[in-house]
Amino acid sequence: MEKRKVLGAWKWILLIMLAVCMFQVKPVKAAGFTRLGLNRTYTAYDVTGDGRKDRIRIATTGRGGYFDRVRVIINGKNRLVKNFSSSQPTAVRFRICTLSNRKPFLFMECMGDSIVENTACLYQYSGGKLKTVLNLRNMLSSKYFYKYYFDVKKVSGNTITFLAGGLAYNTGAIDFDMTYAYRGGRFVRTSTTTRLAEKNIRWAGGKTNTFTVARRFQTYQKAGSRVKSFAPMLGERVKITHICIRNKVPYFRIVDRRGRTGWMNGINRSYYSRVVKHPRYYCYFREATVVG
Repeated sequence: MEKRKVLGAWKWILLIMLAVCMFQVKPVKAAGFTRLGLNRTYTAYDVTGDGRKDRIRIATTGRGGYFDRVRVIINGKNRLVKNFSSSQPTAVRFRICTLSNRKPFLFMECMGDSIVENTACLYQYSGGKLKTVLNLRNMLSSKYFYKYYFDVKKVSGNTITFLAGGLAYNTGAIDFDMTYAYRGGRFVRTSTTTRLAEKNIRWAGGKTNTFTVARRFQTYQKAGSRVKSFAPMLGERVKITHICIRNKVPYFRIVDRRGRTGWMNGINRSYYSRVVKHPRYYCYFREATVVG
């Protein structure tokens, strides 16, 4: 009889301990991002980081399809205001990015005609304002890219992957990823090298990211090194597989038909302007169109 009482008591103790654990453990919210539309009020999201849902509205003014002002209104107050007098944007992208640590960040991009980038920043709410924690425009340089653009592609754990792209003077239109991890209170890029997106450029024969050499150039064993690898022949078809960006300078990984690999240095705007004076002339690849 005593043995049964002891076993019964242990059962109740275990049940109580299990119930306590269930109530104490908070569910972990999955990381992700949400797209917000313009001139609509949202009340389902915490963007200030206090654990409570906020009222948020992306208000725009303008006419003829052009925006001259963009305001981010949170809980009835302007937290961020962007005024545009020239190069007015025609599109505004806004994303709420929530990391697995529950920290919310806000991404906004304003883009004009022909992918003219006005602003592309990641913000964090602090002290009643939205403060810039990452300016993506500072990651690329107009010296090597005619135009560029950004958007949030994926949020996983404590990392945000941005889709980056634009018109590089070497290649024309390209797309690639830029991934940043939140460490020690700031965002750090996880790698300087990333693979070019496939199927973003289609040429004759259905090949992707494949180019015809129109001007001789030298490749090197590593991005930014001076140790030579090989020089493709005129008319040869090569594939560009990766891009490496160091100190805003792009380098492109080239693979020829024999499987040889090498890194091509980024071409700057002044060189491109000198060699491309007529449609008959090309910079380095026949398919590299830089217009818009």
